[in-house]
Amino acid sequence: MANNIAFQPMGKTYQVTASNAAANTITVTANTPSNQYLVISHEKTNGTGHPVYIRISATSANAAVPDSSGQYGIPIPPGAHIVFTGPQCGPNTAVYFSVIAETDSPEVYVTPGEGL
Repeated sequence: MANNIAFQPMGKTYQVTASNAAANTITVTANTPSNQYLVISHEKTNGTGHPVYIRISATSANAAVPDSSGQYGIPIPPGAHIVFTGPQCGPNTAVYFSVIAETDSPEVYVTPGEGL
């Protein structure tokens, strides 16, 4: 259940590097059941200012760079941190985070937990 409190980590932080060649997907679990995720887009020192695109799924599905036909990719601005509510994960239940970038190879960090 999503909480209206400060974000509280409930598991490990995962790192995934986005690529413009293909989506990279990681498997995220938590120490206790949770369905909110702190996502941080870490811009490298080149300062290009391009977003990364993520997809959160209970199945291993790939993110895509959105176009006029529509794609499964939520834009995350460089340097941003956003809390998403998504499928629940836990010690024995995984959620998949897929990332892709238009250019370069920005890093994305994901932490399961609860709160805003």
